[in-house]
Amino acid sequence: MPFRFTPEHAMSLVAPHLMPGEQVLHRSRGVEKPWYSRLFSRAGSLFWRYWLVVATNQRVIFIRHAGLFGGYGMKAVEAVPLAHVDELRLGWGIFNKNLRIRSAAARLNRTVVIPRFWLAQNLPEGEGMVSTWQRARGSLPPGGMPPAQLRS
Repeated sequence: MPFRFTPEHAMSLVAPHLMPGEQVLHRSRGVEKPWYSRLFSRAGSLFWRYWLVVATNQRVIFIRHAGLFGGYGMKAVEAVPLAHVDELRLGWGIFNKNLRIRSAAARLNRTVVIPRFWLAQNLPEGEGMVSTWQRARGSLPPGGMPPAQLRS
C-alpha cells in the first residue's frame, strides 16, 4: 500500500488501460466534488471522487481511485476518444483549477478540481491536456460525424 500518490504509481494505474501504440502525453490528479457534498459541511469530503485524468494521443482516460485508506487503488475507468470531446477547458486559479470536460457522444459532463501540489507539475499537465485537445480538434475533418454514425 503506497503512502503517497507518486508519478510512478500514477503510471502503474494507467499502463494496463493503454491500447497498442497509444502514448501518454499528460496526466493530472484531481477531485470531483458533487453538488450534494456541500450539504454536509465537514463530512462532505466523504462523497468526493478522486480521479487521475490522462490525455493520450488518442483519448482522454479517467481513472477513479481510492484515497489513502484504500491504498490509492483503482476503482473504475472511463475513456473518451479525443474526437468525441466537445469541450475541454481549464479554469482560472492559483492553487486550484477546474478542468471541465464535456462529451455529448459519451454522455460525459465532468468538472475535476486540479490542485497544484497533488502531483509534480499537476497544473501545467492540465494545461497540456487542453492544448492536446485543441491540436486534435484542429486536425479533425470539419463538421465531424453525424450523431447517427457515432452510436453504431
